Amino acid sequence: MKKNNGTALIMALLAIAIMIITATTIAVRYNRVFFITSNADLVQTSKWYVDGIEGIIKKYMIDDFKKTKSKVYLGMNWAQPNQVIPLDDSVISGTVYDEMACFNINSLNNNLSIDTSSESAILNTDYRLLKKTYPALVFTQLIISAGADENTADTIVDSAMDWIDTDSDMRSSVGAEDQYYSSIPSPHLTAQGMFYDKSELRAIRGMTPEIYRRLEPLICALPTSDMNVSINTLTFKKAPLLSAMFLGTMDFDTALNVINKERPEYGWDTADGFLNNSVIQKYTDAMNGLKTRLQKTVVTNSNYFVANIKVSFGEHEFAFRTRFYRDSDTSLVVYQRLRGELNE
Repeated sequence: MKKNNGTALIMALLAIAIMIITATTIAVRYNRVFFITSNADLVQTSKWYVDGIEGIIKKYMIDDFKKTKSKVYLGMNWAQPNQVIPLDDSVISGTVYDEMACFNINSLNNNLSIDTSSESAILNTDYRLLKKTYPALVFTQLIISAGADENTADTIVDSAMDWIDTDSDMRSSVGAEDQYYSSIPSPHLTAQGMFYDKSELRAIRGMTPEIYRRLEPLICALPTSDMNVSINTLTFKKAPLLSAMFLGTMDFDTALNVINKERPEYGWDTADGFLNNSVIQKYTDAMNGLKTRLQKTVVTNSNYFVANIKVSFGEHEFAFRTRFYRDSDTSLVVYQRLRGELNE
């Protein structure tokens, strides 16, 4: 009898244990499903909010473009940083940036339609401008300003040019094509086309996390091979880019002074206005051929913009990035939407 009672007790305890385990499993799975469902609901709501915010951004920008068709500048309504819209259940914040106030890494192979081979061109051009395309020279200087030595800078630039060209020939001994990338521990192939995102630059031969971290705020990957820098929307953080456009002959402090003091409150009306500035002329006069390249590079208007938008629901935050293309003074087209961490 005692033996039967012991067996019954063990069976009862076993049944209770099974029920506890089952209940715990159900509770854990329920909580997981509830979290996933709630998170998906918040993400979807965030996307709806972002759709609405994109419409507001377009309206503000188009209104500004209609008022000032020939230029953009940091005093415009759309360019004001950290704008906030409080809602009943959330807070939406964000900033719109001019994406042409950066160095376009897809322009590296663009020679700007400048003759660098004829005898007259060689005689009338500073030797420093004949080594590579002007965009490649600017990028080299940017990399050096990020702390790299000249050999590393040459490796990164030549490898990046190989990455986006359509052939399989290395342009120099420090370049890199498919053969090089196939032999490294994490093999991959070159794009043989434009960079889709600037983060791809991290896969380039010679690039290091530290160099990329310093370069990242100064570069962009626009869907064009043009090298145009919007001079009126450069902030003080972009002073290294302005310095690099003068191939290092303009120091950082001078570049900062041009941005903060020499630039008019509402920006230059034309690129010639910038080039005719007395400080700028001192540097262009000292390097034959530089002014010609700057004339083809510096712009006061812009066609590419990016909005970094954050939607906050209490402790939950969702970040979105929307990229716009301006195809006229009355039209902005969204050509890319991304969700994830915002670095700017």
